[in-house]
Parts: sequence; structure tokens; C-alpha cells
Amino acid sequence: MGLLKNIAMQCRKPSGRLGRFMGRAMNSGHAKLRRWGFTHISINSDSCVLDIGCGGGMAIKEIALTLSNGKVYGIDYSEDMIQLSKKVNDKLIQQGIVEIMHGNVSDLPFEDNMFDFAIAIESYYFWPDLVNDLIKIKRVLKPGACLLLVHAAYKDEKFEKRNNKIANLLDIKFHTPDEYKDFLTEAGYKIEKTDCKPEKNWICIVAQKSENN
Repeated sequence: MGLLKNIAMQCRKPSGRLGRFMGRAMNSGHAKLRRWGFTHISINSDSCVLDIGCGGGMAIKEIALTLSNGKVYGIDYSEDMIQLSKKVNDKLIQQGIVEIMHGNVSDLPFEDNMFDFAIAIESYYFWPDLVNDLIKIKRVLKPGACLLLVHAAYKDEKFEKRNNKIANLLDIKFHTPDEYKDFLTEAGYKIEKTDCKPEKNWICIVAQKSENN
């Protein structure tokens, strides 16, 4: 595997020394994207939140610091990211505000109707079965709860050349805003908000689980 491909694949499942470096880099490098995404939801101080593909754990920390009676759970399928995320959130884990565990989106180890919010930042395009995995996320959301998807690239002609290179390196697919709506609707969600930053190629989607599900 070439060096560039090896570095790129660390975005999919960071591991080893390079993976830990990538995790720390993403903690800082995704800060503006994360915080922009968080402006689209209102997390109450007693909310129960799930971060799917929590990576280096900074999103968990930023949410947890806003809570008084709530809790944030994080899962990731990279053992190295779990260890990094636990290190970043050590004090919050000791206080019982944060819990981080090894797991994956296709087999979420949580009870039905448990979470007020689920978030996924820069991760959905790595999920093995997008629509079915979205359905499995819906299972653990409370009726009326929301899923927040935030990503630094979506399918757009202006960024086509760059995004095609990234997609080929990572073996992933980017989607247009309309395609987001299509696969979320197929999975049984109601689209609450769609926002893009065209100059940056950022996208944010808030999708709600039906009150009747």
C-alpha cells in the first residue's frame, strides 16, 4: 500500500502510532466543523447523547461540558481511538458524565428509545450498510429525538475533482443534499434541517425519528 493510501485509510479506522496522531489531528482540525454543526441543535442539560464514530473524543467532551444531569456515550470500532477518547475525557468519565466503549453502528449495544440525540461527524460514509445502519440508530433514539450528521464534503460540481480523489483513496461515496434526504427518508426519518456552507463544501443534516416509531 502506498504512503498516501496508508495515511488516507487511517481516516477510516485509525490504528497504531499514525492512527493516534490522526485522531489528535482530527480533534483539532475538525473543531470549526463540529461547532458549526452543533449550532443546528439544542442539547438540554439533562440530555442523553450518543456519538457514533467518536474518534479522538473531542466532540464528546464539548457536549459533556454543557451538561449538568445528562450523559454522553461514545462508540468507535477502532481500539486506538477508544483509548485516545478515554484519555481526552478522563475526568468526565470519572464524574460519570461520559462513557466510551468499543462498538460499531451496525450493532449498537444500547436499549431501545435511550437517546435524545445521536451525532455522527465525518463518519457516515464508512458505515457498511447505510440505510440499515440508520434504521439501527433510529432504534436507540427516543420518539421525536434527532440524528445530527455533519460532514466536511458533499457532492458538488465545484469540488468534484478534489472529492473524487478523496473518494477513490478512501473507497467511499459522497452524496448531494437531495441524496441525503433520500436515504434518510428511506430509513424512516423526517428531515428537520439541511444546511450547507458552499464555500467550504460542508453539510449538516438534522433528521428526526417519528413520534410514532
